[in-house]
Amino acid sequence: MKVLFYDFRWVNEEGCEIQGSVDARFGRKKISIGDEISVEVCSDIRCAGCVENGIWKPCPKNSSGKAKCEYCRAIEGNFIFTAFDGFDQSQLQPGDLDKISGEHVVYFALFDAGVLKVGVSKKERKALRQIEQGSHQTLFWAEAPDGLVARQIETLARRAGIADKIQARQKKISLQPEISGEEAKQELREALAKSLEGLNESVHLKKFILQNPEFISWDTVYHTDVLPHIRKPLQPISLSEAESVSGIIRAIKGSFVVIETDHELVSLNMKRLSGRECDLSSKPIGLTLHTALQNSLF
Repeated sequence: MKVLFYDFRWVNEEGCEIQGSVDARFGRKKISIGDEISVEVCSDIRCAGCVENGIWKPCPKNSSGKAKCEYCRAIEGNFIFTAFDGFDQSQLQPGDLDKISGEHVVYFALFDAGVLKVGVSKKERKALRQIEQGSHQTLFWAEAPDGLVARQIETLARRAGIADKIQARQKKISLQPEISGEEAKQELREALAKSLEGLNESVHLKKFILQNPEFISWDTVYHTDVLPHIRKPLQPISLSEAESVSGIIRAIKGSFVVIETDHELVSLNMKRLSGRECDLSSKPIGLTLHTALQNSLF
């Protein structure tokens, strides 16, 4: 079955789904740890369309070169989620603030020693947001009545020196971070202390800081703890056209799926497949690449 890959998303703490289209039909394929999976890339990148008001639409421009063209990106109107700082409202569109209504949380997500970001999410999505981005540990440290206030707190933390974005390549090398729970807690506490200093210029926001911040570790959700017990090298891969992988899913962390083949474990960033036509039909277990694998990360 060939589909134009749209996205890869966590559904809940037990599993994820591949989203894609065939012609004008949109579908979802659920995957979980322990499932067999086969992926063969069959095309270069082209726009996979957009979702407007919860409904997928194909790209009207038939654009190529990007998984989401500028036209489809504009239709989705994600500025409020990706670039809005909570203060400058000059670029907001009608209805944008409605998208971030309701209670929000502010958090620090730690991916490895020294790899940490500040972020916000709706309160009802607080756990799922951490899992879908592959957080190793999280400190929830503020609760706000809406996303506007949450963004203001996040922006001040960023101005105090806390990053608000982590690159996929950093997450790729942090599938199994070598940091203890206590070391993680200490790093998260230091980030909180730095951010609280940044809030001194907006004292009215301090009332939203939690008296007892909530620390959570997510490693058991991803099943990455089983990987050292599988006596095969672990390699990150990126599939190009006519390359494929087929095997058993052993772990999923954020958008990275770890697949066991006959000779190795490979980690594949599923979001990198967006905009490519992929054949998801079952194939013999194995890995087909145009170039040889490099030395194992672990």
